Amino acid sequence: MIIVDEVYQNVVYRLSSEEIKDLIERLKARKEEEIEGIKDKINKYEQKRRAEEAMYQSLSPIRKWFAGHPASHHTAVEYIVHVKDRFKQIDSIKRNIQELDQVLLVLTAHPATEQIPLSPEIIREIKFIKGMEAL
Repeated sequence: MIIVDEVYQNVVYRLSSEEIKDLIERLKARKEEEIEGIKDKINKYEQKRRAEEAMYQSLSPIRKWFAGHPASHHTAVEYIVHVKDRFKQIDSIKRNIQELDQVLLVLTAHPATEQIPLSPEIIREIKFIKGMEAL
């Protein structure tokens, strides 16, 4: 089976359909692990934030006055950076996983296909995995 870049129509690889399925499934597993890592980062941030808030609330009024509390806009910016942007990353990765699922569906539905067009991003990731195998 021939892997073709869907943008430039260049032949990138000549692999068996089983090898392509294996590569696509490994890409999918890697993406799912990446999502779990991002979710862990979000959970750690939220735990840290709750711990800081609990510590602040446990202070006496005088200590609260000296300790100060971050302005609400600082808290909002932290939330955007640590949570909202990461959820956008997760959505992007999920779209990539859906694209990989579509490729797997094409491979299973039409096993006799000679060419399969893939996006440059998927081809770049396949090259990365193939490069890791070479090491």
